[in-house]
Amino acid sequence: MSYDFNNAIQIFKDGVQKQYWDVEGRTSRSDFWHYVSIAFGISVVLGLIGNLIPILYIVTLLISLALLGPGIGMAVRRMHDLGKPWWMALIPLYNLYLACQPGETNTNQFGPNPLGPSADAFS
Repeated sequence: MSYDFNNAIQIFKDGVQKQYWDVEGRTSRSDFWHYVSIAFGISVVLGLIGNLIPILYIVTLLISLALLGPGIGMAVRRMHDLGKPWWMALIPLYNLYLACQPGETNTNQFGPNPLGPSADAFS
């Protein structure tokens, strides 16, 4: 699997603009990690800016807090893709392990496979 930066940016934008606190449905493993990588990169850059220019620390903190909502929604939808309840996203390290696992290939109680009906477990 290769990393498509433009696709990752689009997934991040959709997560922030269209699915802000959305915890319904499922999110594929690749979409989850694309979102996490962009959000992590933004947080690192904001942290550096906040440390270099202390007056901007509040602005960087507010932006980081604004990214928390879509991140929670994405994590809950990722747990749903695995057929797990939302609260599994709250368990440290175990949720990281789960986020790396392939989702259920069939429709589950949270909705259809986000990769489509013909997707395999390794996509």
